[in-house]
Amino acid sequence: MSIPGRVTHNMMSQHLLADIRRSNSEIARTSNEISSQKKITTASDDPTGAHRALRLRAELAENAANQTGVDATLAWTGTTEAALKSVNDIIHRTRELVIQASNDTLQPADRALIAKELTQLVEQVKSSANAKVGDQYVFSGQASGTAPYTAGPVDTYAGDTAAVVRTIGPGQTVQVNVNGDDLFGGTPGDGKLLDTMRTAIANLTTSTPADLASLRGPVLQDLTANLDTLLSARAQIGAVQNRAALADSRLDDVTLAVTDQLSNVEDVDMAEAITRLSSQQTAYQAALSAGANVIQPSLMDFLR
Repeated sequence: MSIPGRVTHNMMSQHLLADIRRSNSEIARTSNEISSQKKITTASDDPTGAHRALRLRAELAENAANQTGVDATLAWTGTTEAALKSVNDIIHRTRELVIQASNDTLQPADRALIAKELTQLVEQVKSSANAKVGDQYVFSGQASGTAPYTAGPVDTYAGDTAAVVRTIGPGQTVQVNVNGDDLFGGTPGDGKLLDTMRTAIANLTTSTPADLASLRGPVLQDLTANLDTLLSARAQIGAVQNRAALADSRLDDVTLAVTDQLSNVEDVDMAEAITRLSSQQTAYQAALSAGANVIQPSLMDFLR
């Protein structure tokens, strides 16, 4: 049968002080949680929770990067669609003027006025083709710092035909631009929009029977082909806009879900923490009160 060791006054004091220090540490930690509103301030507070919080923050950072891509895509395609709508209206107006000008009864002076209006419409096409998002020209391909067209009689395309790609989600990329040269052209004889309009202007300037026949036939046919090309580009841009809008909604949902998970890992339940602090403070005061009664001067203290 073992005999328990004698509990000395010094041992009681040491245990009591250790309990007081532990209570004080718990109060300090809970107070810090309440003031910071975070359960984890250092990895040692909760290694598993800290690791999960890092992973969730990395996911939020990736989402933010993808959101930037989505925002850039929506801005780019929105600007492109607005420019294409303007050009669409110009093509319809050009068609009306060509049909009007091809009438044999029209006077040369009237055709000259139509030619002047068409010249202004050419400049409007090039102005629309020079649409920008910030300092980037949306129809210049990857040469987005260069305006695709300059005002005046020269219509040469100055951009490139490279694709501009944006990331809108994990492993998801979209081409946000359409080929400006395919849409507008600029090389004489290429049959694209600017060439078609320049041909119409030239036919109106000379107004020979062959020129008027050209207005009724090849010019109108080319305008129809130019409009088809434009409508195809608008459909392409519309599809990208829809995909980006869906990605935007999905990223919002993921961000909300991950933020909620991160809050569950890191954020303090304030009501629980305040209740816990109150209990800890009560226990601390009780320990101090007990210590005041236990740690009393003994007879041996006076005899030393």
